[in-house]
Amino acid sequence: MECLELLEITTKPFDWDDNFSEEATEAFDCIRPTLSYPVAQSIGMALAKLELLEKQGCKVKRESED
Repeated sequence: MECLELLEITTKPFDWDDNFSEEATEAFDCIRPTLSYPVAQSIGMALAKLELLEKQGCKVKRESED
Protein backbone atom coordinates (compact mmCIF):
# COMPACT_ATOMS: atom_id res chain seq x y z
CA MET A 1 0.00 0.00 0.00
CA GLU A 2 1.38 3.37 -0.94
CA CYS A 3 0.87 6.16 1.56
CA LEU A 4 -0.73 8.51 -0.92
CA GLU A 5 -2.78 5.86 -2.66
CA LEU A 6 -6.50 6.49 -2.98
CA LEU A 7 -8.44 3.69 -1.38
CA GLU A 8 -11.80 2.27 -2.24
CA ILE A 9 -13.88 1.92 0.90
CA THR A 10 -15.92 -1.25 1.21
CA THR A 11 -17.96 -2.60 4.07
CA LYS A 12 -18.43 -6.09 5.43
CA PRO A 13 -19.72 -7.52 8.70
CA PHE A 14 -17.21 -7.23 11.53
CA ASP A 15 -15.55 -10.46 12.62
CA TRP A 16 -13.26 -10.60 15.66
CA ASP A 17 -11.27 -13.34 13.97
CA ASP A 18 -10.26 -11.25 10.92
CA ASN A 19 -6.51 -10.73 10.53
CA PHE A 20 -5.86 -7.01 10.67
CA SER A 21 -2.16 -6.89 11.50
CA GLU A 22 -0.85 -6.72 7.93
CA GLU A 23 -3.14 -3.86 6.89
CA ALA A 24 -2.55 -2.04 10.17
CA THR A 25 1.22 -2.35 9.83
CA GLU A 26 1.11 -0.95 6.29
CA ALA A 27 -0.98 2.01 7.46
CA PHE A 28 1.35 2.54 10.43
CA ASP A 29 4.38 2.63 8.12
CA CYS A 30 2.78 5.59 6.34
CA ILE A 31 2.26 7.68 9.47
CA ARG A 32 5.28 6.58 11.53
CA PRO A 33 7.56 9.44 10.35
CA THR A 34 5.09 12.00 11.75
CA LEU A 35 4.97 10.45 15.24
CA SER A 36 7.25 10.94 18.20
CA TYR A 37 9.55 8.02 19.05
CA PRO A 38 7.61 6.94 22.20
CA VAL A 39 4.27 6.98 20.38
CA ALA A 40 5.66 5.09 17.38
CA GLN A 41 7.28 2.55 19.72
CA SER A 42 4.01 1.94 21.60
CA ILE A 43 1.99 1.49 18.42
CA GLY A 44 4.66 -0.75 16.90
CA MET A 45 4.67 -2.99 19.98
CA ALA A 46 0.87 -3.24 19.94
CA LEU A 47 0.93 -4.20 16.26
CA ALA A 48 3.59 -6.83 16.94
CA LYS A 49 1.40 -8.29 19.70
CA LEU A 50 -1.62 -8.30 17.38
CA GLU A 51 0.37 -10.14 14.71
CA LEU A 52 1.59 -12.69 17.26
CA LEU A 53 -1.95 -13.32 18.52
CA GLU A 54 -3.16 -13.82 14.96
CA LYS A 55 -0.35 -16.25 14.15
CA GLN A 56 -0.97 -18.25 17.33
CA GLY A 57 -4.61 -18.59 16.39
CA CYS A 58 -5.93 -16.72 19.40
CA LYS A 59 -9.67 -16.46 18.91
CA VAL A 60 -12.07 -14.15 20.72
CA LYS A 61 -14.66 -16.00 22.73
CA ARG A 62 -18.14 -14.70 22.04
CA GLU A 63 -20.72 -14.42 24.80
CA SER A 64 -23.06 -16.74 22.87
CA GLU A 65 -20.44 -19.52 23.13
CA ASP A 66 -20.71 -19.71 26.95
